[in-house]
Amino acid sequence: MAEALKVKKREGKGKYRAFGMRKAGFIPGVVYGKGMAENVNVKIDLKEFQRILKSGERIIDLDIDGSLKKVLLKAVQHGTYDHEILHADFRGISDKEVIEVDLMIELKGEAPGTKVGGMIEQDLYQIAVRCLPGDMPEAIVVDISTLQLGGILYAEDLPRIKGVTYVFHGNPAVVSCHQPAGEEEPVADAGETPTAPEVIGEKERETKSTEDGGKK
Repeated sequence: MAEALKVKKREGKGKYRAFGMRKAGFIPGVVYGKGMAENVNVKIDLKEFQRILKSGERIIDLDIDGSLKKVLLKAVQHGTYDHEILHADFRGISDKEVIEVDLMIELKGEAPGTKVGGMIEQDLYQIAVRCLPGDMPEAIVVDISTLQLGGILYAEDLPRIKGVTYVFHGNPAVVSCHQPAGEEEPVADAGETPTAPEVIGEKERETKSTEDGGKK
């Protein structure tokens, strides 16, 4: 686990206070949940927070003015245009509490379908899981080394991880290997005679013509 993230309690709210805080190299945050009598507003050193984000840790120890608290990094708010970090939410948790969190899906291996011209398309980049804090993996790793051209891996095909339950609706596609757009489909084998499409009404016209020609 990464080193504890040190934060300080902050007083007051409002966009002007938050703006001044960001100019000074801090971002606002809030801590709530298990073991918290009330929500605690905090300010976080931006560089230290970026260190946590880079580590990939979601469950961290938060040092609130010298008091340690185990928390889940629940949400990070970014700016619309410059992707600047604006705010962070932390939820207090316990080691025996089942939590639900979104984890990233990472692909590993080389799909055989790519060797015959296929293209890999990842349809799902994260998925919700339920587990105890100690059982939570850093990411869900999906092996695509058996994925053939035209093949699809679905949510139900995700790897089984002890203590981890996936949360999804239906059975969404996770990753597929398909023919690139604009490329022709494989042609029929040599020697096969293509069948002309049947024109609706053609047989009726032929039958009627034969009947009329047979009349005297």
